[in-house]
Amino acid sequence: MWHSICRYLFVEQNGKSRALQDILSDVKDRFRACGSISLFLDFDGTLVPISADPSAPCLDADAAETLRLSSSREFLTTTIISGRAVEDLYSRIRLNGLIYAGNHGLEIFGQNLRFVEPVASGRRDQLERLCGALSEELQAVPGALVEFKGLTASVHYRLAAPADFAAIQHSVYSAVARNGALFRVNPGRKVFEIVPRTDWHKGEAVRWINCQLGQEEASSIYLGDDTCDEDAFCTLRDAVTIRVGPARATCARYHLPDPQAVHEFLLWLSILEPSRV
Repeated sequence: MWHSICRYLFVEQNGKSRALQDILSDVKDRFRACGSISLFLDFDGTLVPISADPSAPCLDADAAETLRLSSSREFLTTTIISGRAVEDLYSRIRLNGLIYAGNHGLEIFGQNLRFVEPVASGRRDQLERLCGALSEELQAVPGALVEFKGLTASVHYRLAAPADFAAIQHSVYSAVARNGALFRVNPGRKVFEIVPRTDWHKGEAVRWINCQLGQEEASSIYLGDDTCDEDAFCTLRDAVTIRVGPARATCARYHLPDPQAVHEFLLWLSILEPSRV
């Protein structure tokens, strides 16, 4: 197991490479101090590879078994936090014992927790109308897909021609501007996220979950791959934060190269023996 993780896991901090032992030692030191771990995982690009078809990604058998094993450990509380609607997210995992935070943390359920951000909930109808108008406008653009997710929306353009990017971008920003200050656009990996203007984001969702669980920030581990995860990285100053994917400017402390590396790290966590830490 150790050599397998060593192949995948690398970290950089202050521009210098650090050995694998540093991140694992960091986790172990925090566990000794807190006695528990609050684990947060993004889905697309973190647990599963990014797919051109947003309806396609699902956990493979090995990843599902690792999550099942981690959810059975008393010292480890796992939250899946994603831009997907919470029902969509749950349908792709279907494991009890986890916490599911959908729409970038605007809706949360699991482990006796339930939360829906009230500002986002109150703008559902306006967002649905915005998506309807935007869908009509982009209907003539091959590969552009508008996805209404209840509290947020996504405009996917991974399958669109590069020459159509400017037109898609203009349509999205124009549609949002027509709704005044109700929504904003968050550019992501081949997607524009349309979200309600509110103080709530993934970082606030993580804080809320930890507060409900009685967990300290220092006991948290957060893994994510996209720009919206930077909200959590910047908020969780004392946590173990890990950016997944190509190394780039980030507020995260560490990096992992891809979902395969994430699964190796999760397997190490799920078989961690508290008595030996």
